[in-house]
Amino acid sequence: MHIARKAWLAVTGLTLVAGMAVSNPVSAAPAAPPTAPATPVAVTIDTGAVTAAPPPSPARIRASIVRHAMGQVGKRETGVNNYPKTYQYNRTIVRPAEWCGVFVNWAWYMGGATRRPAMKHPTKGWNTTDQGHYATYWQKWGKANKRWRPISKRQVEKGDAVVYGNYPQSIAHIGVVVAVKKDSRGRVTHVKTVEGNAGDKVTSFTWRKIGSLSARGAKASGFVSPVAM
Repeated sequence: MHIARKAWLAVTGLTLVAGMAVSNPVSAAPAAPPTAPATPVAVTIDTGAVTAAPPPSPARIRASIVRHAMGQVGKRETGVNNYPKTYQYNRTIVRPAEWCGVFVNWAWYMGGATRRPAMKHPTKGWNTTDQGHYATYWQKWGKANKRWRPISKRQVEKGDAVVYGNYPQSIAHIGVVVAVKKDSRGRVTHVKTVEGNAGDKVTSFTWRKIGSLSARGAKASGFVSPVAM
């Protein structure tokens, strides 16, 4: 083949077939490999639902009652029966008034006890017997709500209310049990208490034998639980 024709064919990319210049077939580019699927991504959808927190356990409620009661030791009334204003957390609680029941009610409230003896509205008078200002009413309330344990059973737990006297006696008192001692059979032998309106203040009492508990001339009759038994 003539040298000039070879050069022309090389430049144009043509091929000489049977004396005729034809185009070279173009090879198809290889297909791109398929794209791998993306890694699945977890998607969290916020529905706006709120899960309620579980209620506190009985043990936690009892511990909280004790903590709040002990934190008030030494707090005094001003004047006559004007106990610390903190304990009057709603308008049904009378102030001034004999306030041992007010103090126990406050400690239970702060500790998370959802059921408590009702406190009578001030217009009804704090000394109305069937309400929580009246110390021995706690005994009646405890029996009605299956939360009463007579002292003879010696079944006491921290956070219980100790009642001195029997309903409907007016010579009475009430306090909070903050510690217990038991014998080898699991029966309580001694308790520590914190009591409001004892010497016109919140007073802590050291270990006392359960069989000789007394206050204001009244012997302890039993205990009321802040939680269902």
